[in-house]
Amino acid sequence: MKNSTNDVVLSAKYPHAPIYGIAALSKALGVHQNVLVQVASTATKMYRLAKQEVKPDNSIRQTFDARPRLKAVQIRIKERLLQQVIFPTYLHGSLRGCSPRTNAAMHVGAKITFAEDITQFFPSASRALVRRTWIGLFGFSEDVADLLTDLTTLNGGLPQGSVTSSFLANLIFWDYEPRLVKTLASRGLIYSRYVDDVTVSSRRRVEPEDKTYVVTQIYGMLLHHGFFPNRGKQKITTSAKSMRTTKLVHNIQVGLPSVERKRIRAAVYALERRAFLGERGAAVTKELASVSTRVGRLGSFHKVPAAALKKRLVVVRGLLAPLEGISHVALTTHDTLNLPLPSPPWST
Repeated sequence: MKNSTNDVVLSAKYPHAPIYGIAALSKALGVHQNVLVQVASTATKMYRLAKQEVKPDNSIRQTFDARPRLKAVQIRIKERLLQQVIFPTYLHGSLRGCSPRTNAAMHVGAKITFAEDITQFFPSASRALVRRTWIGLFGFSEDVADLLTDLTTLNGGLPQGSVTSSFLANLIFWDYEPRLVKTLASRGLIYSRYVDDVTVSSRRRVEPEDKTYVVTQIYGMLLHHGFFPNRGKQKITTSAKSMRTTKLVHNIQVGLPSVERKRIRAAVYALERRAFLGERGAAVTKELASVSTRVGRLGSFHKVPAAALKKRLVVVRGLLAPLEGISHVALTTHDTLNLPLPSPPWST
């Protein structure tokens, strides 16, 4: 959980008594001891590959889904252990009340932003680091830490997509990150992390030697824990250009990049043409749902332009809805309906 006040929290804290012994863990989770041991012993066989995609840098991202029996245990671990943690205020990934928006908001008004991406973050979050977290941060006994590590890791790392992985990913630097944040803050630098995206910013001008210092400090933390920076994704941007954190612009306020706003307008325009030219069916209806979601996202950042697009989608939705007394033939062309074709996206 996040701190309920506006106080700055630098270190993660587990606020309950440590758990010693499998019997005590069984009681804490509300799962029979024999079940815990049996599921842990076969956990590596209880995952299915949910999705595999090639990332822009040609690396492969794999997401996993635990089978029902393992997932049920992981949900207990999440709810009764991981969600009880008081998380630092600089962490924003998959935590209640946090989002890419809250992450980017920390850096609004910066003069310079350093953005670093961690290579293969989840697979690189090793069993040793996870076990160390259960022992060092939570204070659990070694047998408890071993069992919990078996229940939450796969192939020597964190399985991306698992219900416990994002929480453990946030905690993986639990003993090092607070010192790094303090060190950077002493130089007027702001630090945040959204899972595998690290951002540091400054509201004042930064000298060349300070730039080297910031990058060195971040890399020091990563290498110390066996991670590697994705140098191809490193971005150091000044306020003279569009500064982005977790894909959101934050120069003056948090918003969507202009290129994404243009794409959303273009998507509305393309959908309008399809509807006005008579296309009907599941494909165009599905596209309406998708475009509506994108316009909704635009509205959470830019209300005025989104409001205009929403009005246009209302017209499209009316065209696609069943109309009594009008034959299918009457819906084949925009001329029959006497409706003008929509304006192109660059005109709004």
